[in-house]
Amino acid sequence: MIPLTYENDARTRSSFLLQPPFLRHDGALYGGTAIAASVLAMEAATERPTQWVTTQFVKPAQNGSTIAMQTDVLASGRRTAQTRVTATVRDEIVFTSIGSTGARNPDGLTGQFERMPSTGGPDEAEDMWQGHTRAGQIPDQDSFRRAVEYRQMPAGEGPGPVLMWARFTDGTPMSAAGIAFVADMVPVAVARSAGRMGAGTSLDNSMRFGEVPEVEWVLLELRGNLASGGYGHGIVRVWSEDGTYLAIGSQTASMIFLWDEGELPPFMQRS
Repeated sequence: MIPLTYENDARTRSSFLLQPPFLRHDGALYGGTAIAASVLAMEAATERPTQWVTTQFVKPAQNGSTIAMQTDVLASGRRTAQTRVTATVRDEIVFTSIGSTGARNPDGLTGQFERMPSTGGPDEAEDMWQGHTRAGQIPDQDSFRRAVEYRQMPAGEGPGPVLMWARFTDGTPMSAAGIAFVADMVPVAVARSAGRMGAGTSLDNSMRFGEVPEVEWVLLELRGNLASGGYGHGIVRVWSEDGTYLAIGSQTASMIFLWDEGELPPFMQRS
């Protein structure tokens, strides 16, 4: 996961070097990195697991930047803490996050009220990227693709969810931060729901977690909900192989990277 350096005993000040594989395809900060780092920072400052987190993206950060994070514990009770993370590069805000951490009560209300989609396992899915680096983008080994293997299930007829399995290529088991990192795929589903290929630039990323066991594979059930005026909204549900509901998330994105299936995307077309 992201190697944070803690700069005080309370672990409310931390930083990390933005470098491969924590980058998106253009070499800037990958959104999954920001929300995952926020989860790690919140949990370190409160010593409790994250229950929910929302990250707002303010300004891109480039490869080689040192991202400093200040974690403020706004309220702390016997079980629950309310937190805020502010991330900066040279005193300019890159992203902000708010969320809650909380110790789970083993005798508290527990239940699963939705069912995992009926689908094949990871061995029946296909490599989403097929090992290709697109023109105008950094090599796969420098982006988040190096860290995560995505396998997509064949799409059915008509609109429906995009189903893809995800795991860390180095064998790291899943955690709340790990799920936040791999689940940053909602804009892909928004584009697919509109009958297009592509993705977008996230404005926010929100995740809510159940208890996350140390599993290898998770299923991302991605759904585009709606798009309006170039902005898209969608959700992701995250499942383990045995059907345990691990997390639910949502995103809003500016849908600026779009093309029709079979066409060359804009960044591969000659001017």
